[in-house]
Amino acid sequence: MASNTVVVERGGAVQPSEPKPRLHVGDESHHEGLAHGLSEHVKKYLILYTFLSIVLAVPVGYFSSGLISADKATLSSLVILLAILTIYPSMIQLKTEGLSGTFKLWRPIAVSLSYVFVLSPILAFALAPALGNRDVGTGFVVANVVPASSGSLGYVLIAGGSIELATALAIVSLMVAIPAIPFFLSVYGGQVSADVPIAPIMTSVLYILILPFVAGQLTRYLLLKAKGSAFVGKSLRPYLSLTTMLSMFALIFVLVMREGTLMVAQPLLVGEVIGSQSAIIVGILLLSVFVSRAMRLSYEDHQSVAFISVTKNQSVAAAIATLALSPESALVPAIIPIIQPVLAVAYIHLEGPVRALFARGSQGEDFRKGNGPGLSGTSAIHKMRLQA
Repeated sequence: MASNTVVVERGGAVQPSEPKPRLHVGDESHHEGLAHGLSEHVKKYLILYTFLSIVLAVPVGYFSSGLISADKATLSSLVILLAILTIYPSMIQLKTEGLSGTFKLWRPIAVSLSYVFVLSPILAFALAPALGNRDVGTGFVVANVVPASSGSLGYVLIAGGSIELATALAIVSLMVAIPAIPFFLSVYGGQVSADVPIAPIMTSVLYILILPFVAGQLTRYLLLKAKGSAFVGKSLRPYLSLTTMLSMFALIFVLVMREGTLMVAQPLLVGEVIGSQSAIIVGILLLSVFVSRAMRLSYEDHQSVAFISVTKNQSVAAAIATLALSPESALVPAIIPIIQPVLAVAYIHLEGPVRALFARGSQGEDFRKGNGPGLSGTSAIHKMRLQA
C-alpha cells in the first residue's frame, strides 16, 4: 500500500508531502519468474518439441527442395549461427571456478574418458557402416566423439550425482575432444575409404569448441565481477537455458529441413540411427554401473561419470559436420536428440534400484588420502567445505 508522509512546518501547520513514486521492485522478479516458468515448461516437454521440430521440418524440406539446393551456403551459415547460439550460453553456465580439488580425482575422470574417447568411438565405428550411407555413417561417428554439454549437468543434478565431479568431467572431456575429434574422423575415413579433410575439421573445432568456451568463460567472469554469483547462478540461468533450448529446436529444424528429401526417400534411416544410438547409450550405462561398483565409486560419483559419458553435445557435432563434412552427415545430430533425453530420463527413473545396488556394495572409496573409508572424493570435498 502507498503511504504519504507528513511535514510539520513552523507554526504547527501540518502539510502532507507529495507522494513518492512507487518503485516497481517486483518487475525484475516477475520477468525472472516468467523466464523460469517458460524454461521449465520447455524442459518438461523437451522431447515433444524436438519431435515436432523434425515432423514439421520434413515436409517443409521435401516441398522446398529446389529452394534449398539453390541456397545451400546461406543454410550452412544459419546452421553455424544456431549452433553457436546453442553452445555459447551453456559455456557461460559452465562453472569452472573452485574445482581444483575435483580435478585430482583421477580414477573417475579416467573411467569417464575411456567411455567417451575409447568405447564410444569403437561402438560408433562398428555400427556406422550398417547405416548404409557413408556420409550418414561419418555423421554418426562425429555425434559419438563430441563431448557433453553443460546441459548434461542437469541430469546429474536430478539423479543426485556430484555436480563438482560432473563439471570437472565436462571440462576435461572438452579439452580432450579438441585433438580427439580430428583423429577419430581421420581414422574412420581411412576405414571406409572416405576423404575426411583434416584442416576444415580443425577449423570447425576452433570455431565451435574453443572460441565459444573462451568467450563463455570470459563472459561469466565479467558477469561475476559486475553482478555477483547470485545473478549468474540463479537470475541469469533461466534466460540462458531458454536460449539454448530454443536455438536447439531451430537448429534441428534447419538440419532436418535440408535433408527432407533424403528422409522421405529413406524413412527407415531415422529408425536405424535411433536404434544404433540407443544401443550405444544403453550399453555404456549398463557397463558403467558394474565398472563403478567394481571400482568402489560412490553412487554420486558414478552418476556423474554415467551421464557425462553418454550424453553428447549434438550442436557441436552438427556444426562440425556442416563446416567440414556434408549436409547428410549433419542429419544424424538432428535425429539423436529424439532419443538421447528419453534414455537419460529413463535412467533417472532407475535411481532407486541403482542407489540400492551401490548401497549393497562398498560405500565408496576415498580417492584422496586422509579422508577415511566410505567417503568418496567429492564427498570429502563437501565435508572439507562444511568444516572450513
